[in-house]
Amino acid sequence: MESAERTLRDISHALAHDLRTSLRHVASYAQLLGDPAYVGEPEQVGRLSLKVLESSRQLRDLMDSVSDFARLQVEELQWQTVDTQALARSVIEALSEQNGPAVVVEVAPDLPAVQGDPELLRRVWQELLANAWRHAASHAHPCIRITHEPVPGGHAYWVHDNGEGFNPDAVGWMFGLFQRERSVNRSGAGVGLAMVRRIIECHGGRVSATACPGDGATFGFSLPAVAG
Repeated sequence: MESAERTLRDISHALAHDLRTSLRHVASYAQLLGDPAYVGEPEQVGRLSLKVLESSRQLRDLMDSVSDFARLQVEELQWQTVDTQALARSVIEALSEQNGPAVVVEVAPDLPAVQGDPELLRRVWQELLANAWRHAASHAHPCIRITHEPVPGGHAYWVHDNGEGFNPDAVGWMFGLFQRERSVNRSGAGVGLAMVRRIIECHGGRVSATACPGDGATFGFSLPAVAG
C-alpha cells in the first residue's frame, strides 16, 4: 500500500510539474512564432520552429515515461529463475560495445540466481550499470564493482562506482520519478532510478544507495531468495 501511494504521488508530481513545464515551453515558443517582430526573419522563425519540435519531443518522452512507470502497477510479472551472473555480464558486454571498454568492471564470481521477470530485471541492471558507467567515466581510472551479500530472506546486490559521488542527503528523493540522482550531471529524464525502485518493489524487494561526494557511489537492491 505504501509503495502504491508513493507511486501515485510520483505520477501526480509528474503531471503537475514536469509535464506542465514542458507543455508551457511548447506554448511559449509557438506563441513567439506568431509575433509580428519575427516577420521577415526566416532564421529566427527556423530557430523557434526547432525549439517547438524539440520541446514537443521532450513532452512526448515524458508522457511515455509516465505511461511505462504507471503500467508496472498492473502488468503481470513473468516469474522464472533468473541467472543473475549471466544477466549482469550480458548487460556489461552491451554497455562495453556501446561506450568502449575504458571502464573496468569487476563482477563477483558467485552472484546468486533470483526468482523474477527476466526482462524487468534486465532493465534494473541496465539502469544501474549505465548510471555507474556514466559517472565512473569521470575518474582517471574508472572502475565498477558488482558484489552481493545475504540478507534476511534473500540476497542484496550492489553496484559500486568510483565516480564523483553525491550528497548523502539526496538518497531520500533520488528514487522518485523525474528526480536526477546527481547534481553534477543532470542529463536524462530522471526516470531510470524510479523504474528500478518500482520493478524491485514489484518483486518484493527494496532499493538503497550510499555515497560520499568525491568518493564514488553504491546503488543496490535486495530480492527474495529462490525457493529450494
